[in-house]
Amino acid sequence: MHYAIGAGTMPSFSKTFAAAAIGTWLAFAICPAVFAADGAQAAAAAKEAAAKLQAYLRDLEKSKGQPDYSKPPASEYLKRIFDADALAALAPPKAEDLAWLFDWTEAVGHTFPAMVMFGAEDQSDAGWRVALARNMRRNHDSFINAMASGLRLCARTANAEALFINSMPPDKRTNAIQTAQKEINLELMNWVMTTTMFVSDVKPENSRLLAVALRDTVPVWAPIVAPQDRTTILTRLWKARMANKNSGIDDDINAVEVAMKSVKD
Repeated sequence: MHYAIGAGTMPSFSKTFAAAAIGTWLAFAICPAVFAADGAQAAAAAKEAAAKLQAYLRDLEKSKGQPDYSKPPASEYLKRIFDADALAALAPPKAEDLAWLFDWTEAVGHTFPAMVMFGAEDQSDAGWRVALARNMRRNHDSFINAMASGLRLCARTANAEALFINSMPPDKRTNAIQTAQKEINLELMNWVMTTTMFVSDVKPENSRLLAVALRDTVPVWAPIVAPQDRTTILTRLWKARMANKNSGIDDDINAVEVAMKSVKD
């Protein structure tokens, strides 16, 4: 399910195809240093943690409690799902990474909407907006970290998918495979639109975190931005620059703007 936010939508992910990821939650807990360098293992840990976090949130809703993502067990679940360190430690993406990337992206895509919709009275547009504002206020840093990591992971998935398709003979690029690429690109743009919406409305350190994530991923998503979304993104980046003049994001925003404007329609 996607949750609209202005010109963007709240990211979620429908797995088109994926092999089972390798590894177990227990093994990751025992030897995190080894697993951090292995994408399939990190993806398996994220998938397990996502299931546990969703169960944790369901139990809290029943008991009328509130999640605190800065403390265990929620903090440990989020550390595995949005594992920025493991993601940064990986080698450049390859086509054969797709199976575990789909697993990891699906875990992220289930988790973020669950965080947003926690305690929502209904699934309406007004219902999720109220829930988002409340949940962001209570767990601001955790939401921003999730956005930055989700954007990076989805960009990596889109990159690997492009490598996979480009490695195939044209006659093997079936409609299903091309549809999968479109879905991944749409998911990536959902993350971009969400991230750019928040980059001007958060405290300076979080604005920097989002701006760096946008800069690092812009080579992947700039070529697929629709003209109307390009205008929206550039407007949001200008607002972010104005709202965060002393936050050190100018270089990052400049790099994103240059990359976007260099794309030929």
